[in-house]
Amino acid sequence: MNQRLAYHVELLNQLAIQLAKLEQSDLEYNQENTILQQLGQLIESLKEPSAQQYDSAVFDGQQWLHRFLTHNPELAPAIHRDLLWFFGGDCLHFMPDDEIEKYQLLDDAMAEAMLRNTPFNYTLSREAIFGLSLIHI
Repeated sequence: MNQRLAYHVELLNQLAIQLAKLEQSDLEYNQENTILQQLGQLIESLKEPSAQQYDSAVFDGQQWLHRFLTHNPELAPAIHRDLLWFFGGDCLHFMPDDEIEKYQLLDDAMAEAMLRNTPFNYTLSREAIFGLSLIHI
């Protein structure tokens, strides 16, 4: 698993922990527990996928995240912004243009490093562009 994917899987794991805590506090945001089950399946599908499985997992993640945000807007603060960019598609509608521009800069820096065949540290580069402290993997 590459560093970028590992970072985003860790963000999904953190989200799963937060949602499990909400469930334990008897908050009835998910009566059938399908949100948490689907998130668990998504996390597993992103771990060491083949190229075809990866594309499918990202699409499934995009759909799951969009559904989650539209049906549970009160839980939107639990979603790390990086996940919106990572899954893309309709998830980008939840992001302002200036934030999208920063993520594009990050992707451009990663692509440039790949072209030059130089190491790229996703978390440090993100911190430099966004000026924020992140989780470290």
